[in-house]
Amino acid sequence: MTIPRTRTMAAGKIKLPKWLINSLFKVFVTLVPGLVLYYELQGRNDLPDIAAALSQQLQQADNSWLCFACLLIPLNWMAEVQKWLPFILRSESITRWHALKAVLAGTSFALFTPNRIGEYGGRLLFIRPENHWKAFIANAVGSIGQYLVILTGGIAGGIWFAAYSFGWQADTQVQALAAGLLLLAGLHYFYFNIRLIIPLGRRLPLPKKILSWRRNIDILEHFSRSDLAEILGWSALRYAIYSTQYFLLLQFFGIKTGVFAGFSGIATIFLLQTIIPLPAIAGLLVRGNLALFIWSGFGASEVNILAATFVLWIINLILPALVGTFSLFHVNITKTLGYDDE
Repeated sequence: MTIPRTRTMAAGKIKLPKWLINSLFKVFVTLVPGLVLYYELQGRNDLPDIAAALSQQLQQADNSWLCFACLLIPLNWMAEVQKWLPFILRSESITRWHALKAVLAGTSFALFTPNRIGEYGGRLLFIRPENHWKAFIANAVGSIGQYLVILTGGIAGGIWFAAYSFGWQADTQVQALAAGLLLLAGLHYFYFNIRLIIPLGRRLPLPKKILSWRRNIDILEHFSRSDLAEILGWSALRYAIYSTQYFLLLQFFGIKTGVFAGFSGIATIFLLQTIIPLPAIAGLLVRGNLALFIWSGFGASEVNILAATFVLWIINLILPALVGTFSLFHVNITKTLGYDDE
């Protein structure tokens, strides 16, 4: 009796046909983000008010603020591509367009994973299996650089904003600044000496199944300090773009904060929402509450504060994630993961 190629039995395991695995994958990447988005939005009773506020501002406000914020969207994501692509090109030849699709696919996966962990998996689907570890580590170093920028901006902006909003005395400001600078100095030293992880990783008692994988940590040897500085520079550019978009949306919705208070409050929000380990999509409520806490002291209405936060969330997370979902339809998941049904 001949066993069909679409279903084989080996060592007690059933291998599913490639077409079925690819079909299930495409159903997954379509349904899961959609269901999570629906679950996140259907419980919000303020959506009609937010929609009304947006409609009103479109009719009455200076729409150039919103247009400028939207024009920065492609620059934001191309900066992320540039932060990651040069280090992928050292081991695999891919185009900038291919890298952009990988970055956007990672955003789609990040929607429903804590602290954007799914971003790694989404990007790896566009990289050949033999280069997965190199791409993973390149993305990890880029994420560390981005977190470092967020912490740097958040500490500086948070101290200024706290002093401005809560009337901190000079000695309190100096103490907070000294503690912040000490922490940042240690983090920057670790970042620019990231290869120190290598001997530590070699000594860790790891399970046998992943023991052989730790040799990939040697890839960190290939990141020079100039490479790390370049990553930090692109991370800073992304941070500046994202912050500017938020500030432009505050102006569009009539939340007049002033430049220093505005960017300091934004830095504080970004810092706080980064250290809360929630999926990107499930963090909308947290983002809204943080925004209300920060901006309510400027006499802005609650609905306009939430509307500014909601629009930023849409243009910089949901829209790119939707584009990333469509790009995943062209991924051959069995080939990407090195699956073989022979």
